[in-house]
Amino acid sequence: QEACEARGCTWCATDTANAPWCFFPEDSPYGYSLGGKKERTARGWRVTLNKRQALSLFGDDISPIVLEVEFQTKDRLRFRLYDPNRDRFEVPLKISSPGVTADEATYDVEF
Repeated sequence: QEACEARGCTWCATDTANAPWCFFPEDSPYGYSLGGKKERTARGWRVTLNKRQALSLFGDDISPIVLEVEFQTKDRLRFRLYDPNRDRFEVPLKISSPGVTADEATYDVEF
């Protein structure tokens, strides 16, 4: 707990299985923030994310990045993060997806 809070993170012990106890707070200077409007796509959403500050926890950060969210089945969500300004290798994985709407899904997506 001390190490978590010393990094400026939030500590919240929980009985929920596999839930993190240490995480960045919503107003953290780290990570990314929404850089524009959410764009509805045929199978979900697309948003641009911008790095929050110049300091980096991991190095070589890309900004902006694009987050695509795809409702694949009522129980499966796919998300993809990519650099909109430069092509990079992506694993050529083909997953069949009938596609569902957000109303049909058993999960929620919030930005």
